[in-house]
Amino acid sequence: MTDDERQRQMDFIVNQQAEFSVKLDRLGEKVDALADTQQRSEDKWARTEEGIRSLLSIAEIHEREITDLKESVRATSETARAANEAGRATDERLNALIIMFERYLGERRNGKERGDQKG
Repeated sequence: MTDDERQRQMDFIVNQQAEFSVKLDRLGEKVDALADTQQRSEDKWARTEEGIRSLLSIAEIHEREITDLKESVRATSETARAANEAGRATDERLNALIIMFERYLGERRNGKERGDQKG
């Protein structure tokens, strides 16, 4: 092999190594970009997961509040029903008392009017 041929082979090898080095650098940049993208995705996922956990906690709190409200409404309804029944019983007794009083007054008036006519 002549010196010229050796030189061309060495130049070829050097050029191949330079191209390989450039390609390797580009590949490294792409890997770095992919790693950055992956990190951003993982960060986003972590925030999403945190948000979902927060929403789940809020939903559980709301569920307990709704259950408490249902119980409160049920208790209020029972109290209102009892008050309504007591009110009806009081109305009935009051009506009976009014009727008795009206009869009493009617009898007294009738008795006085007769007494006035006689007197």
